[in-house]
Amino acid sequence: MAGVAEVLGRALRAVGVDPGSVDLEALSTRRSVRVSRFEDVVYVGFRRQFRGVPEGTLVAFRRGEQIVVWGYPSIKRMLLPRVAVPRWFPGPTVLVEEKMNGYNVRVFTLGGMVYAATRGGLICPYTTRRLRRLYGGALQRILEDLGAEGSFLAGEVVGLENPYTRYYYEEAPDFGYFIFDIFKGGRWLPPRVKFSLAPEYGLKTVNLLAEIPATGSGVERLYTIVEDLEKRGREGVIVKDPEGRVEPLKYTTSGTNIGDIRLGMRYPFEEGRSFLFPRILREIFREWETGRRRYGELGEAILAPAIEAVEAVSRGERLVEEFELVFGNEVEAEEVIAYFASLGVHLEIAGVARGVDGVRVAFRKPRKSEGEIARILETGISPLD
Repeated sequence: MAGVAEVLGRALRAVGVDPGSVDLEALSTRRSVRVSRFEDVVYVGFRRQFRGVPEGTLVAFRRGEQIVVWGYPSIKRMLLPRVAVPRWFPGPTVLVEEKMNGYNVRVFTLGGMVYAATRGGLICPYTTRRLRRLYGGALQRILEDLGAEGSFLAGEVVGLENPYTRYYYEEAPDFGYFIFDIFKGGRWLPPRVKFSLAPEYGLKTVNLLAEIPATGSGVERLYTIVEDLEKRGREGVIVKDPEGRVEPLKYTTSGTNIGDIRLGMRYPFEEGRSFLFPRILREIFREWETGRRRYGELGEAILAPAIEAVEAVSRGERLVEEFELVFGNEVEAEEVIAYFASLGVHLEIAGVARGVDGVRVAFRKPRKSEGEIARILETGISPLD
């Protein structure tokens, strides 16, 4: 691999930043930009926004070729759709797409190979290999047919067999990829394009739930759609302008908000801290708007899992996250363990089984909350003010 400073310089030029204006050696030691390697690809991931380069942007090099995969923009969240939709969208209609509960993956090709980039601008070995096995040929063809340099797909990986976010979906119980945006030459294509284009290649998209007026009765119908998703245990909606003239807005169900709090508070010194207030804020305005009161359910979601965690540690039990992944072979499993170790995440192997679908590995991911709780139980002192 070329020197880190050299790779950084090439990446900066590719995204329009003059390398001469940057201390490359100093930049190489910062957490905001990371130089990595996967297979024979050397790439730079912009973990945070830098000199106008969006967070999550990835610049990859392979055998004399390069690609810039721009970071996926953060989508603003609605708290009051009746207010937000008519003020935000130019109209006359909006598209309502389903928001799925998984993790954002941008798929691109370089030198004839398919790669999967995480929201943070890293190539995930597990996601890349799983997508190749399931959809590799179709992903390759659709991206080749888009033609323009820098084209990529943005979609949601859902299902129980992934190392990030695990929720059951009947249409993809184990692992599935659902396209929600297509970028041609780095430019967002109008939302409708994916619904006609992806099926031609045998690829799936998120569900188009409705096209509704951007005012009046249309917005009221949006609430009906969200209520239906709530009853079915789904996450929420993304509302888009049909022509892509303004950025989308998102809205999640009350069940998702409270459920996320319940899951996060199992590890109160990790997800618990970051999950809590944003989701409480969502519920404040949802309950104010609807007149519903879920005080007891919200309080239980905050306290019950955290108390259960304290009880577990007090009994000498470990706080670990458990999940299973499927690999093509043992080498791929070792590669994923090394990948997460490079990010400071320790994974333990709890079991290995070989079957027709590949090598199934059960993992345990120790959680830092265990140590914090243990110290409180030992000292009686809070680590927080």
